[in-house]
Amino acid sequence: MENNKIWLETASDLLEIQNKIKYLKAKQQMQADKLKQLSGEEGMSLEGYKYVPIKRKGVVQYNDIPELMAVDLDQYRSDEIVSWKLSFTKQFNI
Repeated sequence: MENNKIWLETASDLLEIQNKIKYLKAKQQMQADKLKQLSGEEGMSLEGYKYVPIKRKGVVQYNDIPELMAVDLDQYRSDEIVSWKLSFTKQFNI
């Protein structure tokens, strides 16, 4: 029973942290968008701050390559990635 209490407290703390991160990421994106708009196409630097675009090549869309349709790409995949997701579903007593 003590383990259940610790689990619930830990799950509650983790969910609270995830929600704060989600809020901060949204705020981060808003500020980045605003700074991007203020910086223009080439970026800008001012009093030690520097905000410039960094360009890299896009991702190859393997599904769009006809020559690869018959190739089993799974043999070239790395090991599977395991991730965990915490969610909360409030139960109502009716």
